[in-house]
Amino acid sequence: MLSRVADSLYWLSRYIEHAENLARLVEVTRRDSLAIRGASSGESIWRPILFASDLEDEYENAASDDEKNADVGYFVTLSVDNPDSIRRCIALARENARVVRDQISEEMWVELNSIHLYLKSQAAEQDYLQDPDRLFRKIIRFSVVFQGLTASTILHDEGWQFSRLGQFIERTDKTSRILDTLTFTGDEPERSELLSVLRACSSFAAFRKEYVDGVSFRNVASFLLFSQAFPRSVRFCLRRLDETLHAISGVAPGAFSNEAERLTGSALAQINFSSVDEVWSRGLHKSIDDLQVRLNNIGQQIYETYVHLPFEIRNVTRTEGIPLDWRHQQQQQQQ
Repeated sequence: MLSRVADSLYWLSRYIEHAENLARLVEVTRRDSLAIRGASSGESIWRPILFASDLEDEYENAASDDEKNADVGYFVTLSVDNPDSIRRCIALARENARVVRDQISEEMWVELNSIHLYLKSQAAEQDYLQDPDRLFRKIIRFSVVFQGLTASTILHDEGWQFSRLGQFIERTDKTSRILDTLTFTGDEPERSELLSVLRACSSFAAFRKEYVDGVSFRNVASFLLFSQAFPRSVRFCLRRLDETLHAISGVAPGAFSNEAERLTGSALAQINFSSVDEVWSRGLHKSIDDLQVRLNNIGQQIYETYVHLPFEIRNVTRTEGIPLDWRHQQQQQQQ
């Protein structure tokens, strides 16, 4: 497979997963903010989103230039001044899809183009002001439908595997970042904050089945990090990431043929042979920081193995029309 095709399929999937996770996080936070009285409390509840997305500096600059950007929810969802907004992520996903138009199905393109045009329109702006739940439901539904179409309407070949790489590395990152919002103040999170994190990961029902003894900080962290069966847990996503890398290379599980496989296998082994007790003794925030460094290194090695080196060997020129090259796209996601 041409490296530019692998590149675009990877980022197509990653941007869509990123947009969905942001939509879930903003939707839950907005509902929580409505239940809080007092302007200072209402503002402070939004700060963990900026913290989790590493957008604090961008927000401060944008908010000083445009009054609309002072609304954190708007800034994360629709702001044209935020390079990592949901609107921007969907636009970048569409650009990557356009490059690999012959690799995706008609149904996938129609769904993606439809949500892109909606987010560009005045209707999205009006929905955010008048019926934000409708806006977020549309984004989340689009992502779920798009992932289903990807699984059921294209060949399960190398291209599909690269789209899975983007999905699972992004999902691992965002689950860990959403969990990390509980460490923002340094205080023991309240039960309402724990429930919000579970809802933002769409994990409340699954959590209740595994932890019948109740909601606690320790139980929530253990579930989102170590669950074997929940499809958004860090362990589950790392296992799928490891399986996908081996499916691409053809190397048997337990061995590795490149640095991306070695780093992923190491990260998976660490979480397989760790426990919530070890995370607690090391510190949840420190553990998540270490994980995110590992994910950044895995992403870089996927680039080095499947995009950069093939580009050098084949002297392939990047297709015109893509607003960001792979390195820029990855740097944006690593912020």
